Amino acid sequence: MTIEHATIVASPYARHGTGLRVAHHAADLLRAQEIEVEVIVGEDMADAADLAGKAARGDTDVLAVAGGDGTIRLAVEASIGSGKPLAVIPAGSGNDFARNLGIPLDTAEAVKVILGGHREPVDLGRVSFPDGRTALFATVAATGFDAAVTARAIDMRWPRGQARYTIAALLELIALRSRHYQVRVDDDTVEADLIFAAIGNTTSYGGGMRITPTASVSDGLLDVTLAKNPPRLARPTLAGVFPKVFTGKHVDHPLVQTMRGSEVELYCDPPALVSVDGDLVGELPAVFEAVPRAIEVLTPAARHHSGS
Repeated sequence: MTIEHATIVASPYARHGTGLRVAHHAADLLRAQEIEVEVIVGEDMADAADLAGKAARGDTDVLAVAGGDGTIRLAVEASIGSGKPLAVIPAGSGNDFARNLGIPLDTAEAVKVILGGHREPVDLGRVSFPDGRTALFATVAATGFDAAVTARAIDMRWPRGQARYTIAALLELIALRSRHYQVRVDDDTVEADLIFAAIGNTTSYGGGMRITPTASVSDGLLDVTLAKNPPRLARPTLAGVFPKVFTGKHVDHPLVQTMRGSEVELYCDPPALVSVDGDLVGELPAVFEAVPRAIEVLTPAARHHSGS
C-alpha cells in the first residue's frame, strides 16, 4: 500500500511520557519521507481513543499507535470496522503485541515497517460480561492470580518495566488464594480449583511472559492455560513454576493444563478479576471468543515470506 497520510495516536501515559517522545520521533522520520503526519494526544486515554476513532474514519491512510498494549487495545476498540490498517510503534512497558508480530522495538525500525506497507490480517479476542459490556483484546485475557498481579502492578510506582510485574507476582504469592472454576472451551469442560486461567491471542503478556506459548494471531482460536491449585505447599510450588513462564516451559508442569478453542466460558467462586492487555475490565463470569482476521496490521515483510 502507498501511504500519503499517517495519524499517530500517542499514549499520554506510556512509560511515563515515552509514548509522546516516540510519537514525535516517528512523525519526524515519516515526514522525512514526505508523508503527511498528524500526532494525536488525548487529555486521557479515553479522549485519545475517541480521537483515534475519528481519525480512522477520516482521510488518513494508516492509524499508528505509539504506546503499549493497553493503548493499542483502546485504539483498536475505537477504530475497528474503519478498514484502516493499524501500525504499531512500541512505547509501552510490555509491547507483547509488537513482539508477537515481529515489529521491532526500535522506533526507526518500526517506522521502516510502516513504510514497507505490508498489511496482515490479525485475530483479536473479545470478552463479554453478563451485563452486556464487552472488551476486545489483542494479547492475553487473564483471570485469578495473574489479573491480581496486573491490579497490583498498576498501583505500583516502582520499579518500571517488566520487573514491576515480577515483583507484583511475588507479592501476590504471599496472598495466594485459589478459586473453584468451571471452564468450558468449545465443547470441553473442566471443573477444578485453579490459581489462574489465562486466555491468549498471543503467546505472551507482561513484557515477555509466555503464558500461552503456542498461541497464534492467525489461527482463529484462543489458547487457554489453567494452573491447578497444588494439594499442598502451594506457594513453594507456584514460586518454582513461575520463572518458567518466561520460556513457556510452565505448561510442562503436571498442574498446568492447556486447551484451545474458539469460545471460552469461565465461572468461578469467589469471583475473580479479569484483565485484558494489562487493563482491568471486570470480573467473572465471562465469555471469551476469538475474532478471526479482525484487523489489518502493518508487519515486517519477512513474516509474509516465511508464512508466519
